[in-house]
Amino acid sequence: MKVFATLFAAAAAEQPSYEEWALQWNYNGADDTMKSKYEANVADIEAWNADPAQTATFGVNQFSGLTFAEFAAQYLTAQPAGDSDLPNLGSVVESDVTLTDVDWAVTPVKNQGSCGSCWAFGTLGAVEHVHKINSGSTVSLAEQQLVDCDKRSSGCDGGRPDWAMTYLTGKPIYTTASYPYTAQDGTCKSGTASGVTLGGYKTVTKSDSGLASALASSSVTVMVYADSKFQSYQSGILSGVSTTCSLNHAVLATGYGSNFWKIKNSWGSGWGEGGYIRFQRTTSGCGPFGLFYDSPTVPTSVSAAVDV
Repeated sequence: MKVFATLFAAAAAEQPSYEEWALQWNYNGADDTMKSKYEANVADIEAWNADPAQTATFGVNQFSGLTFAEFAAQYLTAQPAGDSDLPNLGSVVESDVTLTDVDWAVTPVKNQGSCGSCWAFGTLGAVEHVHKINSGSTVSLAEQQLVDCDKRSSGCDGGRPDWAMTYLTGKPIYTTASYPYTAQDGTCKSGTASGVTLGGYKTVTKSDSGLASALASSSVTVMVYADSKFQSYQSGILSGVSTTCSLNHAVLATGYGSNFWKIKNSWGSGWGEGGYIRFQRTTSGCGPFGLFYDSPTVPTSVSAAVDV
């Protein structure tokens, strides 16, 4: 854990001026409206970093020129729970085996850009990982296929992992190289089949023990309510978590420790801990950031394919 302590100390430094930040991220340094938003975010960041009870560190990043409302409208568009079609293949049975920690080496972090397609990334991250476990090979699957073709979801305006897994079941799943991601809605088309096929999915018990049990076998697609601290998160274990019974973001749970969950996000590797966030475990209410408000999902019967 020494590396996280080092990151924490480094990130607690003074935040750059608006003009410095704008130059770094190629924004207009003379935009007074964005400057006021930036400075409001910096005030929040400094208050959170000064809180002795907070074990995470916060800092400016590519999202710091947006209000949280603007940020949520672009990036946090996962849809609320609804009826799901087959092929839900039942529930993951909780194991009696208790592991002290899990940390899966999953496929690389991707970036959804300014498109509300977190649901597609959370879905295919799990499919890619289960395929990797089954075959030993790594594949990059096309989120744009889901954005364009899964009509039950709404492309860049949001969707759900269970709907996406239902759409993908039994269909060719295309490679990213043949169906590149554009971060915008497009027309459904064909690509090069990856050789990966999905036989369905299972749901996970909405509880701390249920998710931990499922993570013993693979990563798990989950839904959370990402609040303003997510927008400015840099490193460490995010403490004092909300237990709201709502959601707005689909991500991939990849592991846990005794007091935290580890989550792979889709905002690029420059955000958070190399594209990941860790937040405190709690069994209160609907779980940390609503983690147990909706059923996590695990893809099943994922076929083998060659490296793509």
